[in-house]
Amino acid sequence: MGELPPYAAEIAAQVERLASAPAGAEERVAEIFAVLRRLVPYEAGVLQVLDPERLRFETLGAVGYGEATMVHLLGPRHYEEVELLGLDRDGDPIRGRDAPIPPSEMYSWTEHFAPAGFREGIGVALFNPDGRQVGIMALHTESPEHPTDAARDFLGLLAPVIAEAVDPMRSVATLSTVVRDAVAGVVLTRSGGVLPLPGLPEHPMLRTGEPVLGAAAERLADGEPYGAFLCRDDSAAPDGRYVRISVLACPVQSPAHLRAVVLVSPPGDLHGLTRRELEILGLLIDGWSNQRIANLLVIAPRTVAAHVEHILAKLVAPSRTLAAVRALRLGLYVPRSLIRGRR
Repeated sequence: MGELPPYAAEIAAQVERLASAPAGAEERVAEIFAVLRRLVPYEAGVLQVLDPERLRFETLGAVGYGEATMVHLLGPRHYEEVELLGLDRDGDPIRGRDAPIPPSEMYSWTEHFAPAGFREGIGVALFNPDGRQVGIMALHTESPEHPTDAARDFLGLLAPVIAEAVDPMRSVATLSTVVRDAVAGVVLTRSGGVLPLPGLPEHPMLRTGEPVLGAAAERLADGEPYGAFLCRDDSAAPDGRYVRISVLACPVQSPAHLRAVVLVSPPGDLHGLTRRELEILGLLIDGWSNQRIANLLVIAPRTVAAHVEHILAKLVAPSRTLAAVRALRLGLYVPRSLIRGRR
């Protein structure tokens, strides 16, 4: 790297402070833009986070662009140009005059940026330390003199800190602290896929397509921000010991493709409930009658009635309705979709 730009140390300190600030990502973006104006005298700028499933970008903050440009920045053509420029890989920032493709051959430039009066621009790939792309940032200027070489190189040094400041997983990962004894976890996306959850390992039951994730999505369908249930874990022991699955809806300010955090933890106090009783509790929560439960589990109705009596005693509940309410609140049940040995 060559000569540092003016105020480099002060700018770096301000960006570091913003990265550790408790404010929301959108507030941090606005402040980052204000700080970077001392580095690059831009007329427009945008910072977007990546939706890795739809291969699109979602805008966290932008200034200076028209409505049509903002719509374009959310579309697939913009993503394709990011790939062509190499901004989907961790590397140095790229100015228009440094780009592997001339700006005159890029739709974004000819149809949006140039008509708006911009003469130069710079794109910055935002990657966190573990190699995951968080998003991209772009700044556009009316002067062809900016960004300078020094500003370009310094933006490259600031990029990991900016990525940390706006990483949507940052706020999502804090949800895992709600379950203090969590041993594994993932982020469930709205399409049913999973993304790694920073700070926790993954688990075989939390892979894409596993029934536990379907049960977790069903738990969120009622609009509740939190839920828990039990599941047998054959990966832990041959007899399939239980683990607790906790589901926490992502904050409303999270990117639209992130739905919930799903955590695995020890089962806790099962109140002496047996495997069959935990399964029947899941069906009581669904409002099933004894006869319907018997048909599903292929047991006699009188056997179901005996199980229900044991459940009421163990949960100190005077009715099956109250037992179901308590089981739902405590996460003391196996969802219907996870009941084994069904016909």
